[in-house]
Amino acid sequence: GPMICAVNGVSLYYEVAGVGKPPFVLLHGTTGRSDSFATFTPLLAAQHQVYLPDLRGHGRSGHVAGGYRVLDFAADIEQFIREVVGEPCFVLGHSLGGLVALALGSMAPRWINGLVIEDAPLWLRRTTVQAGSQRAYDNFKGQYELLLESQDEATLAELLPQRLPAATAREDPTLAGRLAQLDPDVLRMSFDSSLMDGFDIDAAAAKVRCPTLLVQADPTAGGSLTDADAAAVLALLAQGSHQFVAGAGHNIHQERPATLIAIIGHWAANLTG
Repeated sequence: GPMICAVNGVSLYYEVAGVGKPPFVLLHGTTGRSDSFATFTPLLAAQHQVYLPDLRGHGRSGHVAGGYRVLDFAADIEQFIREVVGEPCFVLGHSLGGLVALALGSMAPRWINGLVIEDAPLWLRRTTVQAGSQRAYDNFKGQYELLLESQDEATLAELLPQRLPAATAREDPTLAGRLAQLDPDVLRMSFDSSLMDGFDIDAAAAKVRCPTLLVQADPTAGGSLTDADAAAVLALLAQGSHQFVAGAGHNIHQERPATLIAIIGHWAANLTG
């Protein structure tokens, strides 16, 4: 059920499902929230206890003006794992959540048994949001400008398809509701790339000792992770694995939940360390 905890002076909303060990913590992407994993959670919860926090600035969690670097999200989740989960766990992160997971693996090794990084924008290791994905830049900037006009869900639901038709068509129907709860600074720090301040993807990957699975969506279907960046990060990981999901778009957990659970199950069954 729904719960609230305080970490780093921020109120974090979270949900818990299932009972099995080891536990999993699921981290959503930019503009997401715990229910972004709604189709996937029951599959994972059949075998594991699953913790689903709303990252700071998202959903029902508290806002911290200007506090939306990858390292800020990671500091919250490290404390969340220590105080709420209370034991070493696996972390699955989608997109932004995948960057947060990578940061956690490098910062808190004794609390992380394994990482699943789902279609994270690992190209941020070498470029900015604006230079690396004009689509992501335009989308985040457009949503930000919209939120400066209105944070009312009904108004946003009306304006989104007019202002950002392509981006809105790619999203599920919860977009207006998610944006109404979102701190606009999350979007600003995404499109201006300041979310990466102090965080070096390659340096973090080289520090991660636990088994780490990179799950890559299909770039021809809207996937974010490129072959070159997957290969570069894989080469830096001590215990890295890689799985490509042909035909899957960026939200693998929504589009192909059964495929993702099979990939994770196969990977976890083969872990020796």
